[in-house]
Amino acid sequence: KTMKPDNEFKEKLDALVRSVAPSAQAQVEELIASVVNAGGVSEGALLEMVCNRGLSISLRLDICWLLPRLRIEGAGDVLKTLMSDPSEQVREEAVLGLGLVSQDDVVEVLLDALEHDSSKSVRFAALHALGMISSPQSAVGVMGVLKNPEEDAEVRADAAEALAHIKDERIVDVLIDSLQDNSPLVRYSVAYALGQQ
Repeated sequence: KTMKPDNEFKEKLDALVRSVAPSAQAQVEELIASVVNAGGVSEGALLEMVCNRGLSISLRLDICWLLPRLRIEGAGDVLKTLMSDPSEQVREEAVLGLGLVSQDDVVEVLLDALEHDSSKSVRFAALHALGMISSPQSAVGVMGVLKNPEEDAEVRADAAEALAHIKDERIVDVLIDSLQDNSPLVRYSVAYALGQQ
């Protein structure tokens, strides 16, 4: 039997499809159809399914993508709990989703992932999300990544780019110091960030 979303939820799904670029609408419709057919027929069902480690990773990733974009109440809390998921891909998608959720403690959660997650792709995602939020509260943590010689050069370069969007009076000095970084990639990103400050 085909699953059908409840009316209010269907309206939200249709609005999401209309909000994306025309070139992406078919892809989003397909994603929604696969989630609905798997039982994602209401907001509550999505919040439950995304935490169910018995479901396929690809289905959980699709739901992770939907939660913040449908502005589902409680999405931020669920995305935060996914930060301890064993799947690196789920943690990465949850981090990116948190970048779209405007909750006070999101920056703290993202900084924690940036500092403690062993996955480079999750740390990348955290920097991207922090750059989107652009909160001065994240400045110290992101500057710390840029200045850490133990950190991967690509991650340090991403930290420099995230700093391009954050306002804090200490950032320019840290960027100027980082023009001496031994990685050309980092130096390039630092120069870009200085141009944005």
